[in-house]
Amino acid sequence: MRHPAPTPTESPLPMQAARNQHRRRNAGPIRLDAAGIDAFNRLVHSLYPDAPHIDADAIASMARWLEAQPPSQRDFLLRSRLGRLAELEAMRRDTAWPVDPAQVRRIDAILAYVDREDDLIPDRVPVLGNLDDALLLKLAWPMLAEDVDDYRDFCRFRSDVGDALGRPVNQVDWMRTRSEEGALWEQLHRVHGQDYADHRAPSTVFRVS
Repeated sequence: MRHPAPTPTESPLPMQAARNQHRRRNAGPIRLDAAGIDAFNRLVHSLYPDAPHIDADAIASMARWLEAQPPSQRDFLLRSRLGRLAELEAMRRDTAWPVDPAQVRRIDAILAYVDREDDLIPDRVPVLGNLDDALLLKLAWPMLAEDVDDYRDFCRFRSDVGDALGRPVNQVDWMRTRSEEGALWEQLHRVHGQDYADHRAPSTVFRVS
């Protein structure tokens, strides 16, 4: 199930490290089976190999934490994370912003998982149905964050330039402009670092006779 655009503030999801002994295996009414946890971890590590391993106890702890939040907060806590899906889909489909094939595969895998009704925690489960979707995004985000930041900047750039170019703005325009701005910034930094006046005492003393 897709979600609206991101809210300005994102709340963290508390995570515990994987334990050798699983104490809890239920997320609300859902029993977290080992096969489902293994499949979730395989997906996470295909997206981001350095992501931490998640076990049933960690997910159960997050579920209990979410259920303990005031009702008015629960939806916001998930939307603040899941709002990123709209950005990923927009970036994926924007013809003016070519995306690296490896990133395309990551984005498609995330969107496919989120669209599933019967994933690790089925979407129909009250309160907790999108907890695993939010967790997947959190764990995979380090592999996507830089590209999304660049795309956000491109969208601002495209909005600012408007019709000035007389044609649609594309990624090359953004890259060229940002490169020129970077070169100008470096030049200004060098110029300001130079000392234009020579304040040393003259080597020869002139006398007036």
